[in-house]
Amino acid sequence: MKFITFLVLFSALLSGCSSNVKLSGHNVSNVDSSINIDKSAAIAVLPNKAGDPLTNKRYIPYIINALKERGFANVSESPNDLDYQLVVNFTSEAKIESTQVPVFNNERNLPYTICHRNPSSDTRTCITRYRNFMEPIVSGYKTVESPTNVYTFHYTLADQQNKLLLDSTNTVVHANCSKWKMFEFLAKDAIARANFNNPVDTPYAVEMKPDYSCE
Repeated sequence: MKFITFLVLFSALLSGCSSNVKLSGHNVSNVDSSINIDKSAAIAVLPNKAGDPLTNKRYIPYIINALKERGFANVSESPNDLDYQLVVNFTSEAKIESTQVPVFNNERNLPYTICHRNPSSDTRTCITRYRNFMEPIVSGYKTVESPTNVYTFHYTLADQQNKLLLDSTNTVVHANCSKWKMFEFLAKDAIARANFNNPVDTPYAVEMKPDYSCE
């Protein structure tokens, strides 16, 4: 998938779960153009029945808090007396990504030729010289396989009649971070980035605070 390749290119910059952790993500969503959610609407955040129940239950409070920070005051886990239901699912997948990287060789005394043309006789004289210093030369390319982990937070928003209003997939990539930390990040970040008015297809990169730990 194209967005996975994009994310892996970003993840090559990451050095591990220490300070200044850099996360690369992708947000894709489609939305009903007629949607208009009032801030006072009752929204129930529910786990996807097809997902891991323990994982989804763990991060529902983070999603509720993120919605409240956006001004939605009536958000809970209760499916009763609701105007909308937000169904959430967290998944992870290990990937092996292949990338082409250049191979450099340090070569000495590589020949190069300089030619001069005599304007009066229109003759050309060429002299071959040699480099007497070391310099990196690209001699080819090799395939490098790198393991990485793809973490996904998918959610849908539907009304009382179960009409789908919003469908959003949010992905982040990291080779070493704890999946629990990545899910926590996604639960907060995806809701903060959610667009309830327009479709979205956006890659992004985030540099975490220096004291952030993703272990």
